[in-house]
Amino acid sequence: MKSHTQRTLLVGFLSSIGVCGLVGVYCLLIGSFGAVHAKVLGTTATVASASILGLASAVPWERRRWHPVGPLGAISVAVALVLVVTAIWMESWLWNQGVLRRFLRIMGTACVAGVAFPHVGLISLARLRRAYEWVRLGTLLTVAVLAIQISVTIWVEPMGDLWVRCIGVVSIAVACGTIAVPILHRVSRIRLREAVKTVELALAATCPRCDFAQRFLVGRSACVKCGLRFLIEIEEESCGTCGYPLYQLTSATCPECGTPIIPFPRRDDGVARVSGEPSDRTTGSAS
Repeated sequence: MKSHTQRTLLVGFLSSIGVCGLVGVYCLLIGSFGAVHAKVLGTTATVASASILGLASAVPWERRRWHPVGPLGAISVAVALVLVVTAIWMESWLWNQGVLRRFLRIMGTACVAGVAFPHVGLISLARLRRAYEWVRLGTLLTVAVLAIQISVTIWVEPMGDLWVRCIGVVSIAVACGTIAVPILHRVSRIRLREAVKTVELALAATCPRCDFAQRFLVGRSACVKCGLRFLIEIEEESCGTCGYPLYQLTSATCPECGTPIIPFPRRDDGVARVSGEPSDRTTGSAS
């Protein structure tokens, strides 16, 4: 929620939900529910849905992921919002003009695009290892196929039973891929952090028992002179936005998400902690 666009969309979503709740309470108190109330509820629900889908498009757009998926998603959501609100408030007029059926088909196609493009944009945000990229590609393919199937169904009806079954199969594949991608993103992130070989680092310190200066390896170690045992742990600094490990990083921004890296302040003992170097915590126990 760092950009003005994302905050605006979030406020629009929360405001729409609030209006829906107020209208519902009002209808319960007065004991009636008319056409105007239904239109207000439909409009606020549409605005809330469009705000969430717009937010899903704004994030990859601002992060420049798979351009122009983000802009296309935002445009599709805006067009779908206008068409749905128009259908809610001008249904009678469209019916009298004899264009209601064609208008609803155009609106349905716009809604499909308004869901498909933000869906693809969210999938683009995942950081996957190369071994898992096929899952993302498969998910993107099934999303495209499902969008085409639904659009064809809107314009060419009725369809046979086999066509409906195919839509169901592709929908299941989309759901499975959508669930798998964020899980694999998390797994890839864990393995990425484990790939930083902190176990080979060493720490220069003085043994508190014999005052002998030496270098201790990370993990379990012991003084070479008196045998005092140590357990040395190193905490890696990571990006607060995406969790990317910043050890030995020389750039001023995170290579994954572009977040500026704030250098660590110089400590009182004169040892500078440079951004990207891990902080250390040492504990010792007498043998």
